[in-house]
Amino acid sequence: MPDSSAAEGESEKSSDDLMLSGARRLGRRGSTRFLVFVKNGRERLRARATEISTTGVVLDVRFLEGLDLDRLMQLDLAVPGFARAVHVVARPVRKVGRMLACEFLSIQEVDRLTLAEHLDRLNRPGGA
Repeated sequence: MPDSSAAEGESEKSSDDLMLSGARRLGRRGSTRFLVFVKNGRERLRARATEISTTGVVLDVRFLEGLDLDRLMQLDLAVPGFARAVHVVARPVRKVGRMLACEFLSIQEVDRLTLAEHLDRLNRPGGA
């Protein structure tokens, strides 16, 4: 007689796998390249986005000498193909070499949709 607890465990695993794949879709990211302005008081410093998702961005910060990378940052993302910049408040979460990963703490839903549309274009055959 088959072990019903094993079958239940398999169905639970499948359910967990589905939830994880849904989480991965939510955090889908793509390689990109566009200008990002980092507000530093009255200054606007330039960085370059190298990866993007609807929940965060990886920035090339090689030209941001002297900027405190341990505090919240206001970013203006110049997403290609969109007329206005996406405004976010982001928290740096990890720095490796010249790359800085940031998590979005504040972003309007319309701007999150703009990022999702940009990701859709990046993931189409032929890219953006």
